Amino acid sequence: MIRALIFDFNGVLADDDPIHMEAFRRVAEEEGLAFSDQEYMDKYLPLNDRDCFKLLFHERSRRLEDEELAQLIRRKGVFYFQAIAEKDVLFAGTATAIKRAAGRFPLAIASGARREEIRHILKQGGLEQYFSAIVSAEDVRFGKPHPEPFSRAHEKLREKDASLSAAQCVAIEDSLGGIESAHAAGMRCLAIAHSYGPDRLRTAKPEWVIDSITDFVSWMEKEVSQ
Repeated sequence: MIRALIFDFNGVLADDDPIHMEAFRRVAEEEGLAFSDQEYMDKYLPLNDRDCFKLLFHERSRRLEDEELAQLIRRKGVFYFQAIAEKDVLFAGTATAIKRAAGRFPLAIASGARREEIRHILKQGGLEQYFSAIVSAEDVRFGKPHPEPFSRAHEKLREKDASLSAAQCVAIEDSLGGIESAHAAGMRCLAIAHSYGPDRLRTAKPEWVIDSITDFVSWMEKEVSQ
């Protein structure tokens, strides 16, 4: 039985993964570091900014202090907001999916994005009011693929309905690490093939796979009717 939906954000609702990659790359290059597009997709895409920079510096045998890490994240944020200024980055179909879903279930977000980024894009799209809870990078100690983001979102939803179990929540994800995070939190997962092809997503064994967010409503109607 499905009683709540918890969405990842980047690559699921917002078509901004390439923007994040380029903002990350610009800061990395300023530090004399580089990575390929394929390396980003294989290693960095499911991670929050903090873990991206920590992994990059670790793999390049570079020391990274906490103060420097915070500065790197701020610089990346500046590049990101410059890129999305006055731009609608929501996937076509996101607004319809969220509005229809909110008519049936409580909704939450569990994302590695920063809170100001999530709220900016949701507000721009007129969707912020549809979410009962938002868990961002600042709200967790451990990012995906650790279960904490989805577990924290579940906890926030339980503040309004203590009977809600993790098994009654469906996570909506686009990455292998995100699927792993959802399963580790005790949730089933719907994978959307925005960032990776369906076959690659199936290697992480999500319960369902759809091609895009535009297929979400038909998936939801089918599963709710069963």
